[in-house]
Amino acid sequence: MTVAGATPRLIDRGDLLAALDRASAKKVTIISAPAGSGKTSLLRTWADRPDRAHRLAVVRVRRDQHDAQDFWLALLDAVRHASGTASGAKPPAATPDFNAPAMVDRVLSELAGARSDITLVIDDLHELNSPETLAQLTRLLTKLPPGAHAVLTTRHDLRLGLHQLRLAGELAEIRAADLRFTERDTRELLAASGIALSGAGTALLHQRAEGWAAGLRLAALSLAGHPDPERFVAEFSGTNRAVAEYLIGEMLDRQPGDVKDLLLRTALLDRVNGELADLLTGRPGSERILLELEDANAFVVSLDPGGPPNGSADMARFLTPSGTRRRRATGMMRPGCWPTIRSA
Repeated sequence: MTVAGATPRLIDRGDLLAALDRASAKKVTIISAPAGSGKTSLLRTWADRPDRAHRLAVVRVRRDQHDAQDFWLALLDAVRHASGTASGAKPPAATPDFNAPAMVDRVLSELAGARSDITLVIDDLHELNSPETLAQLTRLLTKLPPGAHAVLTTRHDLRLGLHQLRLAGELAEIRAADLRFTERDTRELLAASGIALSGAGTALLHQRAEGWAAGLRLAALSLAGHPDPERFVAEFSGTNRAVAEYLIGEMLDRQPGDVKDLLLRTALLDRVNGELADLLTGRPGSERILLELEDANAFVVSLDPGGPPNGSADMARFLTPSGTRRRRATGMMRPGCWPTIRSA
């Protein structure tokens, strides 16, 4: 498996690449952020640089992947290609008596025998729906030989049991706040796209998109050739067709029915907690759903991490059929990225 070529870079996010360079010096780096935050784009740009110190073994997990054997065979094949031992050899074949622990040992052996340093890159790890495979992956990550590193991307935190690596200072994390565009990034993106916007308009666009990479790129595409860019920015929100289609396709449609119902029924509220959500949905269990959404980096940002979940439906209101315009929740809410309905 090879690294897909990087999409054309409109702006140079050198600070972010430098942060990934520093993080990847640790044994394991986790990039955890919601959809559209720029995780894969960052990886591709980082991997595409000619001055890379390590060889890369890259695997992208397929959507809703359950097949443990398929995942491990792809990872083994990627390691062999990175180490140069796959030349002329057939890819490892599936077998009916697949042994996951033995496969982990094979991957570790390949890494230990490599003539140069190798970094495993596993993209979209949240798609791996196999607790047993995640457990074996934890074993691999905690036993990486000298010269081997791993970079993982995921839309939400996974139960990987890497606390020992964290205690040893060998676990690095890059999160949504790190990936968020600054106002300078927004200005450079617009300039590189040939879009003339006033300083106030640029600041407003950045504020409305809250630095969310996908939202800003979609806005730039919509602004190109627009007869009145300033008016477009003043009205820009999740009701913009391109943004709404992205959010619905990548986030809302992938939620279970009870989650979608909760999100849409609370969409007009500035804040919501479990008790109020129970009242609006007509059934119990909303507090559990809010907690799960917060853990999954999806729609909910906690306003009071020490207490029960309370939040605002800041994002879901973008997706209501009526196209209700977004209202900014006030007071205690901290900045967040768009694919997050605020949770307190």
